[in-house]
Amino acid sequence: MAKITEKLLLEKCTPKNTNLEQVKALNLSKLGLKSSDLPVPLLSRLHCLEQLDLSGNKLQEMPSGLFLPSLRSLDLTNNEMEDVTTLDTLTTLEDLRMEDNLYITVNDNYKLMILLPKLRFYNGKDISTTANHIRHVNSEDLRKRVLALWETSFSLPDHRTAEKLAIVERDFVNAVRHKVKYGPSSLTDYIKWRVGFNCLLHFSFPYKDNDLILSGYNWSHVYSLTVSLQPLHVLQCHSKQDSPDDFSTQLWACSFQPLQDYYGDVNGATRIVATCGGESVCLIDCETGLVMKKYKVPGEDFFSLAWSTVLMSRKGNVAMRPCSILAAGGKRGLVKLLHPRANMAYGEFRASRKALSILCFSPRQGNLLFTGSYDKKILMWDIGGVDSKYNFKVTQLLVLETTSTPLHFCLPPATPDTHLIAACEEGLHSYNIQHNKDPKKRSEEMEITFPVYEKDKDHDYHTIDGLGFVTNDVVASKSHMQGSIYLWSWNDTRAQLPNNKKKKKKKEVCAVILAELQWSSTDIAYLSLNTCPSKGYVVCGDERGRLWTYHVTDLLKANFRSGKAIPATEVLISETTYYNYS
Repeated sequence: MAKITEKLLLEKCTPKNTNLEQVKALNLSKLGLKSSDLPVPLLSRLHCLEQLDLSGNKLQEMPSGLFLPSLRSLDLTNNEMEDVTTLDTLTTLEDLRMEDNLYITVNDNYKLMILLPKLRFYNGKDISTTANHIRHVNSEDLRKRVLALWETSFSLPDHRTAEKLAIVERDFVNAVRHKVKYGPSSLTDYIKWRVGFNCLLHFSFPYKDNDLILSGYNWSHVYSLTVSLQPLHVLQCHSKQDSPDDFSTQLWACSFQPLQDYYGDVNGATRIVATCGGESVCLIDCETGLVMKKYKVPGEDFFSLAWSTVLMSRKGNVAMRPCSILAAGGKRGLVKLLHPRANMAYGEFRASRKALSILCFSPRQGNLLFTGSYDKKILMWDIGGVDSKYNFKVTQLLVLETTSTPLHFCLPPATPDTHLIAACEEGLHSYNIQHNKDPKKRSEEMEITFPVYEKDKDHDYHTIDGLGFVTNDVVASKSHMQGSIYLWSWNDTRAQLPNNKKKKKKKEVCAVILAELQWSSTDIAYLSLNTCPSKGYVVCGDERGRLWTYHVTDLLKANFRSGKAIPATEVLISETTYYNYS
């Protein structure tokens, strides 16, 4: 088996090239490759690759997260392919060959026509007519059959409660899986995947007035997607002993696995999301809704997790390759280090004698980890990489002092190596984190204050329990009981900091507010706020299970300084009870 390196890729490309980013055709046939031998970060640098030959290898599936935005032709002839759904990221494919793969069935062929919306040639044959029929006519027929089943066999209960509605949903989903038929019996597996199984995973039941709205299947391969968010799955995967009756276990954090190249640049996100709560960390495939892996520590209560990419050496330390890891921590004060791909918890280290409240990795240096804890400390660590036997070394680099528990961290996108913003129970604080300078124990650079804080006769609450960058400059933050979310400028705010750094005087700087977004007037703290900078979105939950979404890209084009609170673009309402479908 040949080792896939940058040098090998350049040797195997045609015409010859010296830059991976410009390679258009690549022949990796007959190299004895298994799926684990394909280095995703390295291959994902092939931005211009149009033709890829992987024939004559031992591939059982395509590696998760492979992103080849220009790929038009792929040859997987004479492999050991078992799961065609792993090709779903290669949505630009027009020509695919998969002859001599023993386990590929006619059901898989149909799935490929849905998963690959531009596929026109399959095993040398033009399938355009068949594929278009499956993608459009077949899909519409299936949708009508599902609706007909509801209309003939189901109805909403008279006295509607969340429990009753959830039972109706569960029964309807089960009925669809078993009763909706289409086509010959040889396509039963495909139909169940397309209708039954996909109905369970992609159907949602939002209720409006007295009507049931079937928001439908995930027809994303047929119709163009909008930026409106829709619920896909309802999962209960952190309950004690997997009991559907456990509503006490809290879900504290979730994070999507990033895709990174060798230089640490994030190119996108996979469909894998990690969640933590109670004694477990779960990895969930958002496309299927399946809990792929579950890691448990009896007696632990996980509060935070974070993804990163570190370098892993092979035997003999002759080569290094990127390794996607997950760090999780909670009430025990220990950071657990996981290598999900290998299904291994490879190590741990103590970050605090008290519970950990938040973890955050540097986006540029994946070995740098920040931990916040209930002893009111923020620590910066170098966790290094790992060798072939998963040996690793952890070094503490900085101690950042605060007067309260840190709840969220943000590293400014333009300066992640120099500054850290910490949202805490008693305010928002900025720190200089250049670890190659003294001192190693530091106080805040400044405290950022806001116009509205909650007060009573004994206290002046400065809790900031939500924080995220929307652009390189614009930050979204919130304080519970405020009833709104502030958008403010990081650059303009920091520009107010005096040049003379007087150690004795506490440095308070007022946030330069750009806009105020309407939100719930709840007194419940720690409701999650998150941002999607690439889509210009801010999303925040509330005490009633609703999701408030704001399309900030449009807001940025308007007059930010109008003084009017901006309503949410959309508020998603969920009234279903969580069921464990495992």
